[in-house]
Amino acid sequence: MSDDEFIVMLLSCGAAIGSIAYTTVSGLHPLCLERNAGPGLVRLAIIGGLAWIAIVLHWFGDPSIVGIYVWFYMIMGYAVIKVFGQIGGEMFGISMRVDVAERRNWPAAVFLSAYTFGTGLIFGGSLWGEADPNSDYEGGWWIPMGFFLLGWGVMTIGTAIYHLREPGRFRTSVLRERNLHSAAGAASFTLSTAVLMTDAVSGDFFGWGAGLLDVGLAAAMLVGHELLRTPSGIAFESQSRRTIEFVLYIVLAFLGVVIWTS
Repeated sequence: MSDDEFIVMLLSCGAAIGSIAYTTVSGLHPLCLERNAGPGLVRLAIIGGLAWIAIVLHWFGDPSIVGIYVWFYMIMGYAVIKVFGQIGGEMFGISMRVDVAERRNWPAAVFLSAYTFGTGLIFGGSLWGEADPNSDYEGGWWIPMGFFLLGWGVMTIGTAIYHLREPGRFRTSVLRERNLHSAAGAASFTLSTAVLMTDAVSGDFFGWGAGLLDVGLAAAMLVGHELLRTPSGIAFESQSRRTIEFVLYIVLAFLGVVIWTS
């Protein structure tokens, strides 16, 4: 392990420990956690993201990722999921400690879990394939990290645009009104975009064509959201609209995976 890899591993450990201290809910009053499934759902998203990273490393990662490097990327992956996913979700106004735990807000937990798990999916996708399939060059940690940041950035920007174009304010709908339909719609969009970005950053890199196609499909989801948001100037009834949106996002995400595997 080179000096820069050792430093990155130490920084990842520090980020992981710091994020745990920042998001922990163990010090809250027991009544906040009693019969509150929200924190458990977020933890499940973290575990799911780590499991996906482990699967990619074991079966689909670069052949050079063995021994200590498996732990290197697992620790980095955990730090990424916690910092960019769980803590990163606060940029949308949702806090693990305050909203999910103290206020027992289930819709907030649904969205935060989707964003956290989506972050793990994209990081795992960035580890899929060889760093340079045309040579014996083994690459370095900056290659998957760079592709991850590109994919995560698209997911985050897309989710932010989705929120901006929602009727009313997303924070008001989820945090004050506890509207599960609104949270589920945002969660389905975020996860579907994450699937497309996982596809975009994964595999052996032979060019930007396939990745740009996935970005185009993600943009099509935003167009669909815009059309469903105000058809003829009148918004759909909430549950019906969310169902149509959910089906649209799943179809487009599935289309991206089919094109990738064909």
